[in-house]
Amino acid sequence: MCTGGSTRIVTIRLIRVSPEREVQLEEEEERASKKVPGKLASFKTLSRSFTRMYDALTIYIENLNMKNEKLIVTIDRKDRNNNDLSEEEIKFIQDRKLFIREAFAKYVGVDVSEIHVDDIPVIAFMGSGGGYRAMISFTAFLRALQESELFDCGAYITGVSGSCWGIGQLYTTIAQSHENPIQALLEFYRTKLEHSIFDAYGVVKGLAETSDPQTAVKLVFGSLIRKKATGVKLSIIDVYGTLLTAKLLIDKDPTKQFGDFKLSEQRKYIDGGKNIMPLYVSTFHVRPWKEDALKPEEAALFPNYEEIFEIHKMKKDYYRWYEFNPYEIGNEENPAWVPSWAFGRKFELGKNIERFPEQSFGSLLGLIGAAPSVSILAEIEEIQKILPDGKFKDELVNLYDEAMEKIGTHNQQVFEGHHIVPQPNDYNFSYHLHQPTPYKLGPDNNEIIHFGDAGPSNDFPMYPIAHPKRKVDVVIGFDCSTSIVDHKIFDEKQDIFCDRRGFNRITRDVTNEYCEVYDFIPTGKANDEFLPPAQKQFVLCYMRYLKNDKVDPDFVPAKASFTNLLNFSYNATQVDLMIKLAKANWLESEKQVKEIIVDTWKKKRHARLNGNNFP
Repeated sequence: MCTGGSTRIVTIRLIRVSPEREVQLEEEEERASKKVPGKLASFKTLSRSFTRMYDALTIYIENLNMKNEKLIVTIDRKDRNNNDLSEEEIKFIQDRKLFIREAFAKYVGVDVSEIHVDDIPVIAFMGSGGGYRAMISFTAFLRALQESELFDCGAYITGVSGSCWGIGQLYTTIAQSHENPIQALLEFYRTKLEHSIFDAYGVVKGLAETSDPQTAVKLVFGSLIRKKATGVKLSIIDVYGTLLTAKLLIDKDPTKQFGDFKLSEQRKYIDGGKNIMPLYVSTFHVRPWKEDALKPEEAALFPNYEEIFEIHKMKKDYYRWYEFNPYEIGNEENPAWVPSWAFGRKFELGKNIERFPEQSFGSLLGLIGAAPSVSILAEIEEIQKILPDGKFKDELVNLYDEAMEKIGTHNQQVFEGHHIVPQPNDYNFSYHLHQPTPYKLGPDNNEIIHFGDAGPSNDFPMYPIAHPKRKVDVVIGFDCSTSIVDHKIFDEKQDIFCDRRGFNRITRDVTNEYCEVYDFIPTGKANDEFLPPAQKQFVLCYMRYLKNDKVDPDFVPAKASFTNLLNFSYNATQVDLMIKLAKANWLESEKQVKEIIVDTWKKKRHARLNGNNFP
């Protein structure tokens, strides 16, 4: 049980890599790109070189030596305890409220003099998982919000998997170099998604059509070089992330895009509160029988280790949520946070023991949307969503249940918790964090962490949104996942979240099929031994990406063949249909959402004027 009474203080000691080292690595990547056969000046030469590209890069990676800086850096960084927000984020919220004051006054229809910044609701926009379907439709919803003049009143934007891809693109030059970044991103989808990421021809064509194909190759495949140089083993998902990068992050002039490939560079778009703050999410699938084990030399120091671990490994697996924002990366369950520019560095005992540069944002895109590497149970659940109800489905379920019953509960957990496609490998910055020997059983005994798609835990990023110190008032969540085919999936996932976090979910209004409204009220007690309990209530406007007869009575986005999770090829007609549906569904709910926001603002104002705290 998490009571919130104890305090765990974390001190991370690290330093930025020197500018000279950054330059050196850039030069090494430049030499690597030149090792790729061919001049890369045209589509023809790039096509010939593509099949040998990976071999050339691999040879260079193996010869790359960056192990000459084995130092424990001793510059201190004071980290938060009790999961307070970073100083940068606190300042961002203050600046954001000042920045949006006029926009909020316009939205609620009053003079700006009537708006006190403390009364402005903290609004978060939230997208679900769902691959390209979620990426396109969530962005289309954002455009609808923009047309309603609500988008400019937001504080946070977050999502799971595919929605995070769209958010990530929004904070690059692909979008930000245009007067209307969201509209520019939709135009990108209309014209740049013709070829799948698994189509070599399409990937080659996209790189060849840039103004500088060699720089494009450097940006795309440089992520593999940087990651391999840290000493971690590359995975299929790293290659998957590279293919996503080639399709989603490369624009016409890659020479202007070097900043797009660092998460920490995104702060230039939000500092001063001038843009909404992005929160990217991922999970670590903690399986006690696997992740919590000690190394033999550590187990030797643990009294009665074998006997105790036999009991411990029978615990149920769970997902630990991590967030990545332009300022920091970390998680609330073991409150240790490091700067986003330290992504990919090696840590032990709270100290940075390698001075590697920040890993590519392209690598992050791969792991946050790593649907191909989910667990067997998650794969089975996804199949169940798309199978039509009937005798065949029932028989399959019965056969599976019978097989699982024969092998027993624990063996079923081990089987269902297995990942057929291995998840990516990254250094665990909370490795052996502030724990003297003998180390306790738990996931922080792993030097390597395996980040993955958060969808199997929850199709919405509820955990970071409900951070006790963020004090979010209104959440507008757009569900573009396949889970909307069965409402009980949403209910079950949110019930688990509420139980772990300490919320009561109370139905306020479910009369509108496109927008259901729920109040999340803290209970003061989280049924979780790691997560801090909820402290702030919020209202969720749950928007569902359902079919709309006003658009196309035959288009059911959760079941349409071209919107399936594994499709990475869309044409302009399909994108236009998805945009049209998102806009129509928003219009069905626009008035309802506005009433909730205005009501929240009035309640906050009333509480302030009467000397009370708004719950």
